Amino acid sequence: MPPISSQPATPSALPSGNSARVLIVEDELLVAWHLESLVREQHLDVCALVPDGDGAIEQADDLNVDLILMDIRLAGGMDGIEAARRIRETRGTPIIFITAHGDQATRAHVERMVPGAPVLAKPVSADRLRDAITIALRRRQ
Repeated sequence: MPPISSQPATPSALPSGNSARVLIVEDELLVAWHLESLVREQHLDVCALVPDGDGAIEQADDLNVDLILMDIRLAGGMDGIEAARRIRETRGTPIIFITAHGDQATRAHVERMVPGAPVLAKPVSADRLRDAITIALRRRQ
């Protein structure tokens, strides 16, 4: 019998064997870099960092991403919830919200606009992010 690994499984591959492509939507550069580091530690491909909702919509389509990590409060005129809603209208891409604004009213608004999207509070731990990514990618399959 092979030894049991104490390391949790990483969500590194899609059924095709390719690394999942992740778009990070965050207007605070240091936070975006931190998320990028956490995602790369999971052997996922960060294909872009964008600071606003319009860029998120454009890049989600242009880059054919597999997963989006989305802040709620973004630069520009569109928040992350509206950007996610628009992305969901055209693509089935899983979206995980990562926000400092995780109050009950915000969570309820997310659930109305983007049903089923998880909301993680900043600062997000590597373990919580890994678990959310694993679940999101499994649901996509």
